[in-house]
Amino acid sequence: MQPLRMLATTGMLGYGYTEEAFRRGVAQGLDFIAADGGSMDPGPHYLGEGIPFVSRQAMKRDISLMLEAAVQQGIPMLIGSCGGGGSEPQLALVREIVEEVAAEKDLHFRMAVIHSEQSAASLKARRADGKIESLGPIAELTDEIIDSSHRIVGMMGVEPFQKALRDGAQVVLAGRATDASIFSAIPLMRGYDPGLCWHLSKIIECAGQVVTPRTGQDCVLGTIYDDHFLVEPGHPDKICTRMKIAAHTLYENPSPYHLEEPDGTLDTTRAQYEQLDARVVKVSGSRFEPANRYTVKLEGVKQSGYRTVFMAGVRDPILISVIDEFVASCHERVAGEAASLGIAPDRYRLNVRVYGKNATMGPREPLANQVGHEVGLLVDTLADDPETSKAIMAKARYALLHTDFPGRKCISGNLAIPFSPSDMPVGMTYEFSVWHRMEIADPLEPFPIDMIEV
Repeated sequence: MQPLRMLATTGMLGYGYTEEAFRRGVAQGLDFIAADGGSMDPGPHYLGEGIPFVSRQAMKRDISLMLEAAVQQGIPMLIGSCGGGGSEPQLALVREIVEEVAAEKDLHFRMAVIHSEQSAASLKARRADGKIESLGPIAELTDEIIDSSHRIVGMMGVEPFQKALRDGAQVVLAGRATDASIFSAIPLMRGYDPGLCWHLSKIIECAGQVVTPRTGQDCVLGTIYDDHFLVEPGHPDKICTRMKIAAHTLYENPSPYHLEEPDGTLDTTRAQYEQLDARVVKVSGSRFEPANRYTVKLEGVKQSGYRTVFMAGVRDPILISVIDEFVASCHERVAGEAASLGIAPDRYRLNVRVYGKNATMGPREPLANQVGHEVGLLVDTLADDPETSKAIMAKARYALLHTDFPGRKCISGNLAIPFSPSDMPVGMTYEFSVWHRMEIADPLEPFPIDMIEV
C-alpha cells in the first residue's frame, strides 16, 4: 500500500499553531488535515453552557488556515468534538465559523455536520434494555438522572466520520468524538492495519504535545505504511524523540499499554519505538483487539446552582497558625447570619479553600503540617438563585474580615483583597451527572448527519 500522510494541526482547535509548521506540513503532500476540537478536561461548565473553552477569534484563525489549504489541495478536513464538548450550540458555532471563512475566501465544498447530543427518550429506552452501565464511581443511570441532566452527548467512533466521507463530504464537523477516531477514520477506510491506525492517532491527537521543544502547540505529521508509522514535527526546528512518543500512549489513559475505543482495544505491549533520525520516530508492532460489543461513552451535566467567588491573601503569622479553627468559626458565623436572613442551610454551600495548606490534595496531602509564610483563601458560595449566592458571599466575606481569633491585635486588616469588586458572580454552574457507557448495535444510529453545500 502507498503511504498515507496526515497533519494534526493542534491539540485543541483554538490553541493555535505556527504557520511555518503548517505550511511545511502541507508542502509534504497530505491525504487529510484534522484537529481535535475539544475536551472534558476543563470540567462540566462548557458542555453545560454550550460554549467553547477557547475564544471564537482563535478558533477562526485555526480553521481559516486549515480550510483554505484543504480546499486548495482537494483533501478532507476533519474536526471532532467541535466547540469543546460537541454539544449542539458548540457544533453550531464551529459550523458558523467555517461558513463565515468560506464566504470570506470564496471557498466551495460539501460539508457534513454530525450531531452527538442524545435525546432523553432514546437514553431511557436503552437504559430500560440494560444497555447502559456506569463508568467509575458514579451512580447507575436512572430516568430521573436523565431528566435532570441539562445536556448529554455520546462519544462517537470512526463510523460516522466514514459515512460522511463516503457520502461525499470534504469537510467533516463532528460533535463529541473519541480523540483518536478523528485521525483513524480515513486510514481504516483505506485498509491500513487497525493497530497502527489507532496507535498513530493516539500519538498525534494532541499534535505538538509530542515534540521537543514544546513551546506551545504546533503541527505534527503522521505517515502510515503497511507495517509501521512515522511521527515527525511540522516545524523544521523541532524534533520527536522515542521517549516523548512512547510516553504519550499513557496520556489521559489509565494503562500505558491499552487504549479502549468503541469497537475494541489498542494493545501496545509489543510496540517498538525507533529513532529513525534526529527528528523522526518509527513505531511498529501495535495491535488492535476487536471487542465483542460496540459501546460509546456518555457524558452529561446538570445545573448545580449559581456561584459567587471571593479571593484574598493572608500573611499574618498569628492567623495562619490558627487558620483551620478560624475558617471553622467563620462557617459557624455565616450559618447564623444566613438564618437571620431566612436562608436555610440546605439552600447554599459555602467552601473555603486555603491555598498553601492542603488546598490541592486535601486529606491526601503528605506535607499537611508544612505551611508557608502566606496563604491564599479561595471562597465560593453556591445557591439555587444568584441573589442567595451573593448574599451568603457578602456574609462570608464580612466574617473572614472581622471574626476574632486568639492573639489578634487589630479589628481588621488580616486579609489582602486583590480585586474590587471583591465578590465575583460566576453565574450558573454545572456538575457531571452522566459518565456512563452505552452499548449499541448500529454505530451510526445515535449520530445523525446533515450534508450541506457550502
